[in-house]
Amino acid sequence: MVNLVLVSHSKKLADSVAGMALQMIASGQVKIATAAGVGEDNQDFGTNAVEIAEAIQKVDSKDGVLVLMDLGSAVLSTQMALELLPDEVRTRVRVCPGPFIEGAVVGAAQASAGGTLEQVYNEAFNSIKPKEEQFEPELTAQPVEKPVDQQEAADTSEVLLTLENEHGLHARPGVRFVQTASGYDADIMVKNLTTGKGPSSAKSLTAVTFLGVLKGHRIQITATGKQKEEALKALTELVESKFGEE
Repeated sequence: MVNLVLVSHSKKLADSVAGMALQMIASGQVKIATAAGVGEDNQDFGTNAVEIAEAIQKVDSKDGVLVLMDLGSAVLSTQMALELLPDEVRTRVRVCPGPFIEGAVVGAAQASAGGTLEQVYNEAFNSIKPKEEQFEPELTAQPVEKPVDQQEAADTSEVLLTLENEHGLHARPGVRFVQTASGYDADIMVKNLTTGKGPSSAKSLTAVTFLGVLKGHRIQITATGKQKEEALKALTELVESKFGEE
């Protein structure tokens, strides 16, 4: 499992973001360490390269560690910290320039779904795109859509569902949707039929969030591969249960 390290000038900020990410994924498998603040009890603003290196080693995993930072000098401190690490550990670390809060949330979600370090990095790096789309649609890169192959299309199964839960595919429901999809050996795509956005990968929280699926929206889920039927059944049950929301 890929783990995360959050580097911030503020201990309160780092602890809050870590808590938010862990609450969103509702999983104890992903570890998130913080290296934030300086001075007594780390209550002053600043970053410490030694503490960053210690945090990385604390959550070191054979699958890798992703590091996210808040402000400019945190990047410098992180670069210094990498020099303090043993060579073997350093090779398993990726430093991501993605947004601090969004990157932590979607990165943790992708990690909890069993994503590789490269996949977690890409999710965190691109996590700002759904927000950008709300302000500058014409400037926002669209998620990569898989070209349709005729033979594959013939082997595709699909379901049509209406989202009845309060938050659609945002926040924790979106995370649960991605985690569920990621558990199956199948290529799963989802499209927002109400707005026409998609299709996008059901195994990417960034791509799913981009679809903007709200309560009452109708979605199309398609799947190909060995476990396509099991995947569609599980996702259907998840959506129809309203993700366990009251």
